[in-house]
Amino acid sequence: MTFTYHAYGLRITSDVPLPLPPGTGTPDLVLRRGPDREIPHERPPGERLAEVARPDHTIFYTLARGSSTVLRYPGLCDFTGDPKLERVTVHLHPGADEGLLPVLISGAVLAVHLMLHHALVLHASAVRTGGSAIAFVGSSGMGKSTLAAALCGLGCGLVSDDLLRVDDGMVHPGGTENRLRENARELATGETYETADGRLALRPRELVDAPLPLSACVVPRPSRDVTEVTLRRLGAAEALLRLSRYPRVLGWQDAASMAATFQGLGDLVERVPVFEATIPWGPPFDDGVLEGLLTALQPLDQRA
Repeated sequence: MTFTYHAYGLRITSDVPLPLPPGTGTPDLVLRRGPDREIPHERPPGERLAEVARPDHTIFYTLARGSSTVLRYPGLCDFTGDPKLERVTVHLHPGADEGLLPVLISGAVLAVHLMLHHALVLHASAVRTGGSAIAFVGSSGMGKSTLAAALCGLGCGLVSDDLLRVDDGMVHPGGTENRLRENARELATGETYETADGRLALRPRELVDAPLPLSACVVPRPSRDVTEVTLRRLGAAEALLRLSRYPRVLGWQDAASMAATFQGLGDLVERVPVFEATIPWGPPFDDGVLEGLLTALQPLDQRA
C-alpha cells in the first residue's frame, strides 16, 4: 500500500505510513521499501556529507554521496537514492525494529532531503497563535516539544514538531504529532501511542493545514529558579549565532548546503525577532506560565 502526504512544502509518497498530513499530486519525494539486507557498520563509498559517532566511536549514522546517496544507520537501515534523495529505497537490517522507520523518515530523512535542496530547516517545534506561528528552537531536551504540546492544550494549533521548514518568513505545516519524553507525559490528554524510540506521540486536537507567517523564534531556557516568564530579544548577530548552534542534522559537512543554511539564517534573523525565554521548569507548569508566555509574545502576533 502506498500513502501520499503533503508536508514541509513537499508532496511525498511512501510505502511506510508516516505521521504527516495527507496530500495529493505529483510527488517531490518517493520512498519505497526494498528487501531487507545486512546493513554493515562501514561507511558507504563516496563523499561524506554528514556523520555522527557514538561515545565509543562507532557510527550512529553517516551520509555519503557517490554513485548513489546513502543515509546509513549501521545495523538498522539504509536509505539509498539519487544525489538529492528524491527517489529513495529503504532497506531494513534483518530483525531490526520496523517501527523505527516512521521516526527516522519523518525526521532525519526529510531533514536531509530538504537540506540537500538548500531549504532552511530549523530544529524547532511551532504552534499557531492568532494568525501567525511561534517557533521554539533548540537542541534535544530543551523543551521544544513540551512547550508546543502544552500550548496546543491551551488551544493553539500544531504547525510541526522537531523539524520546521522556513521560506521567506513563512513556515510550512509538517509533522502531525508532538513526540514527548517521559517527564512530559502528563501533557498527553488526546490521542496517543508509544513510538519505537520510547517517546509518547500525541496528536493535538488542532492541526495547521496551510503556511503561516513566522512572528517569533523563541529559544527556551527552562529554569528552576524563576516563577515568571521573561523574554530577552537577541540582536541579529547573537540571534544568528544562537540559531546556528541547533542544527536539525548533526555532523553536517556539505559545504554548499551549509552556506545556504547560513544565508537563510541571516535572512531570517533580519526578518523575524528571536528571543531567549527564561521559563519556569515544567511540566507541570504553574497556572499562568503559558498564558504569560503567550501574552509576552502577543503584540508580535498582532503585528504579523
